Amino acid sequence: MQLALLSNQLLSNQMPRIDSASWPAWLLFYLMPWFLLVDSISGGLQQLPGALLWSLMYKALLLSVLLWQLILWRSKALVLLLGLLLLALSGPLYSYLTLAALQNVGAAGFLATELPLLIKALAPLLAFSFFCHFCLRYPAAFVVMIDRLMLLSFGVIVVNLLLGLAGFGYTAYQPMDNVVQPFLGLKGFFYSTNELAAVLLVVSGWLLWRSWPLHKARYGLISLLTIASALLLLTKTGLLGSLMLVFAIPLLSAKAGFYRQYRRQIAVALLLALSGLLVLIWQAEALLRAAGLYDKLAYAFQQRGVLGIVLSSRDLYLSVVWQQTEQHYALLHRLFGVGVAGVSVLLKKYFIEIDLFDLMVFYGVAGAAIFGLTFGQFFYSSFRQLSKHPLAATLLFINVLLLGVAMLAGHILTSGMLWLPWALLNAAVFNTLLITAMPVTTPAIPRGTDERSA
Repeated sequence: MQLALLSNQLLSNQMPRIDSASWPAWLLFYLMPWFLLVDSISGGLQQLPGALLWSLMYKALLLSVLLWQLILWRSKALVLLLGLLLLALSGPLYSYLTLAALQNVGAAGFLATELPLLIKALAPLLAFSFFCHFCLRYPAAFVVMIDRLMLLSFGVIVVNLLLGLAGFGYTAYQPMDNVVQPFLGLKGFFYSTNELAAVLLVVSGWLLWRSWPLHKARYGLISLLTIASALLLLTKTGLLGSLMLVFAIPLLSAKAGFYRQYRRQIAVALLLALSGLLVLIWQAEALLRAAGLYDKLAYAFQQRGVLGIVLSSRDLYLSVVWQQTEQHYALLHRLFGVGVAGVSVLLKKYFIEIDLFDLMVFYGVAGAAIFGLTFGQFFYSSFRQLSKHPLAATLLFINVLLLGVAMLAGHILTSGMLWLPWALLNAAVFNTLLITAMPVTTPAIPRGTDERSA
């Protein structure tokens, strides 16, 4: 049903067939689309006593099977990722060996503290390597999998927010001292609001691109649901990113000569958009009060000015973490990272929530390399395919958005929910079926009468 809803002119003889020798890939083909539903169910069950971390176990299963398939395919990327993993653990290991407060934790405590975040950071590159191999070997199965995963994930997000409106699940934010905020946002049974907002951008970006331009009514429906979901989540990431995606994708998907042919209509549309933006600025206070955000933003502005609104005090966390680690650790130690535990023994609030700096503090040069390699690989892939694949421009735009989010709000490389759809979307630019499935908008050449009949 999902394939029928979203596929664009895929032929019946292109339906997925996966070689029996690639049984891990076959298993992942059926398990991966349900990952966000498992996340939601696991979040709901956490309210019960003695609940297990079902989401963590499910993702551990996915990563284990994925890793095994890459070993069978003899992926060279595994050598690089293993090297980064070992380098990243060297600094935290030194912290455990030299800090008295950590020496009684043991090997199990060390791995339980340091590995989860590091695996999250490496997961996008690991999954990207798998999806690139999978896409080249089984292009039709890849299209089915990405359509199913994105559609199911979008549905899970919408259903969770509807449950939130009905009074179930969690609010997006906790009440703040000195701030009277009537509406705290909704996120259903998910834990991290910022992570969910980033997933919404990736998932809706794919669905919007698949809908435009053949199914404009569907595009409109998905746009409305995306913006409504972002409003309920109440994050700057979701609100700004969703609006930018909805308006940018038709422009990014335009064919050659589009801007020249429709320059007057585009000028009128830009003028209307500018007028709308001015009206929004004029009525900003009333709109923010209606959304329940005014008191929170006003408090942040009073405390730290415009930077307080943009960064939500993350610059303050950065300054404190940097000063504390500089005071208590040697330069060489900080160069290789002091680990999650190395910061947590100094500060209760040890996450800066800016991905680059979090990874640098925890894992030093290896953390910076993971950040740079992930975004570098994704930017390179999308940029290289700009002239070859219709998805590349939209993908490049989404990656730019996510880089901005990573540097302003975090929860991109340190997310447990984003790595799978993000890596899948970036691998999609190597799928040739998605090129042939897009509509051909070149006008037909006018022909005269057939002279052979004369």
